[in-house]
Amino acid sequence: MTIGAFGGYLSEKFPSQINVDATEFCNLSCIHCPYVTITKLKGRNRRNLAVELHRKLIDEIVAVGKEHCRFIRYTGDGEPLLHPQLPELIADAVRRTGVQTALTTNGMLLTEERARALLDAGVDVFDVSIDAHSQSVYAEVRVGGELDVTKECTHRLIDMAKAKSGRRSKIMVSFVRQPLNIHEVDEFERYWKAAGADFVVLRNRHSCGGNVEEMAETLWKAAPSPRKPCLYPWERMVLKADGELTYCPADWKHIANIGNYANTTISEIWQGEAMRALRAAHVSGDFAKHSFCGNCPDWSVIQWPSEGRSYATVMHEFEDRNKTGQEALVD
Repeated sequence: MTIGAFGGYLSEKFPSQINVDATEFCNLSCIHCPYVTITKLKGRNRRNLAVELHRKLIDEIVAVGKEHCRFIRYTGDGEPLLHPQLPELIADAVRRTGVQTALTTNGMLLTEERARALLDAGVDVFDVSIDAHSQSVYAEVRVGGELDVTKECTHRLIDMAKAKSGRRSKIMVSFVRQPLNIHEVDEFERYWKAAGADFVVLRNRHSCGGNVEEMAETLWKAAPSPRKPCLYPWERMVLKADGELTYCPADWKHIANIGNYANTTISEIWQGEAMRALRAAHVSGDFAKHSFCGNCPDWSVIQWPSEGRSYATVMHEFEDRNKTGQEALVD
């Protein structure tokens, strides 16, 4: 698969991945996340994704996207479990599209009742972001959280998923490497593998589109030359909680908005002139008219399918191997 071109699972007709930013509310203040400095400051203007817009998304996937969309990822500029209709939204997506669904959560709110509702809704992959092995490190990295609560919820989710009959949800636990927690990587991995997690995901820290300035500086210093295109404009579209569409999950400030879903469609945006111009800028390296991408160093740590395994390729492996009972693993 060529870097900077469609091919394989990357389709010019429709995004292979749809990110649904379900909410702008969060219960934690993680140090590697811009939520506190950007989204939380919106105060009462924060939103949950409207059910009507989600229904429109599912309608469009059913009508034109099913052959190209490989999975829908419920994540966001906040904690998805704070969306009051989340299980219903996911159940509608599963029932009508047949496309895989993934849910990213910090796990603190995964009560037995919520876990059962989400398992019944048909979530294929739960991605629980934990980022620490000890309470002391967790308290510094995931400010406002309690590791004991997160562990209890995650252990229960693993047990409930394994006990459920039929197609079984997979449980990821993830760890973003950073200076405060790097010494706990090995213990974290051993602990959750022994606990029965299907995947233990060790991620490199991004700069969140340049919004985490010290990380952006570090990435720019280490970035290879010449610059390569970022994968995202060829891979995904993000539906924000306020209805805006963007091609980048790190667009916390909504700088790269490319339309509002209330008055356009994803296929129109994906195949439109604005996205074609953006892709051309990434291929040529000329970002004069695309300052958001031009100022972002995260392209340097985002892998194209030909460069190695990623969250997306693991989701594809899970889809392919689910029929045979084999396991997919990610580093």
